[in-house]
This record gives sequence, structure tokens and C-alpha cells, in this order.
Amino acid sequence: MNTGKKFFRIALLSLLFLGGGMFTLMAQSDIKELSEEAIEFSDLPQAVQDAFGNSEYADWEIEEVEKVETDKGTMYELEVENEDESYFELYFSPKGELVLKREESHSEGDDDHR
Repeated sequence: MNTGKKFFRIALLSLLFLGGGMFTLMAQSDIKELSEEAIEFSDLPQAVQDAFGNSEYADWEIEEVEKVETDKGTMYELEVENEDESYFELYFSPKGELVLKREESHSEGDDDHR
């Protein structure tokens, strides 16, 4: 099995554990957004604020914060960008667990990054 197929299989087998302290990052296709609402960083649950503040992205610029209703329950999406213009959408559970990290690209003039 080549490395790409092996990685894809591992990603598909990733599960979200909201009950315990253990989690794995989910495959991009594992989350289906049903609705989203723009909120302020200060409106995030304290666990999410703390998790972001302790993450490798804490020094990145926050472009947008959203409360997202998904088929997996409520999540909080932080869209972040660094000085190299690397751009990620980070999805946190209400308990502050990073459940999905999606790298995005954006072209010049694309303010929405999508």
C-alpha cells in the first residue's frame, strides 16, 4: 500500500471522542456544516479560548470566529493566518479539543478565503 492510500485510510478511521480527554483530528469530509454564526473571540467557551491560547497558532492573526452547527454537534471555527500567509480553519469542540485542522489557500482579492 502506498503512503498516500495509507494516510487516507488512517484519516477515514479517525473518530471524535467528546466524552474523554482523547481525540484525533478528523478527516475533512467527516464534518458537515449545517449552519454558522459569526461571534467574537470573547464569546467562545473558556475551554476553547484556553486551548487556542496554548496551541501552536496562538500568535497567528484570527481572521474570523464562528459558532458552527454540524452533523457532529456544535463546534467553534477559528480562521487564522500567519505572516507567511499560511491559512487554517481550526475546529474546536466546546471542551476545547482541536478536532479538525483544515489548510486553506486564498488568492489575491479573495477576502473570504474560500
